[in-house]
Amino acid sequence: MSIKMILGTVAVFLALFSSSLYIRDIFRGNTKPHIYTWLIWSIVTSIAFLGQWVSGGGPGAWATGVTTLVTVFILLLSLKGGYGTKDITHFDKICLVLAIASILPWVLTKSVLWSVIFATLIDLIAFIPTMRKTWHAPHSESLGSIYVDALKHSLSIFSMGSYTFLNWMYPASVLTANFIIITEIELRRKFKKNISVLQNENIEK
Repeated sequence: MSIKMILGTVAVFLALFSSSLYIRDIFRGNTKPHIYTWLIWSIVTSIAFLGQWVSGGGPGAWATGVTTLVTVFILLLSLKGGYGTKDITHFDKICLVLAIASILPWVLTKSVLWSVIFATLIDLIAFIPTMRKTWHAPHSESLGSIYVDALKHSLSIFSMGSYTFLNWMYPASVLTANFIIITEIELRRKFKKNISVLQNENIEK
């Protein structure tokens, strides 16, 4: 087994582990997935996986494929199980329309490149509703699963069968977004903790 296949396999296990942490927190009521975010991610991860697969992504595409399946499952949980949040704004609806539109370049031009580029941009935009929600409720997202997800995308990049712009663009973009949202959660949790400590000290006085 080649090193890329090993890294690709590890990335798949990390994808499953990260997802299990997130799903566990959903069932515990600690995490509320944003319905539109996960609907958009279901669309764009499917496009990204197909793009990586047809362009020779090899083992590097495995984690994206598994992520696509899990993303759809979490979407169904948020829709049918009542575990998601329905804090939907007009901006969220615009993101959804753009995500659906990202399929058009592939259909019209038969070029997977432009669809993946468009889908990646929309995927990054889809982080915004979750970041907006997390700003107000930093404990509503599973921080541990995001850390594992970041590691998964790192390994996915290194295990690509061919290093083309089409293959590494999606995982690299999501990895960057992961670091941004991790920073946001850490800072907001620390801020809220400090506020809580100050309030308790004032009450004691």
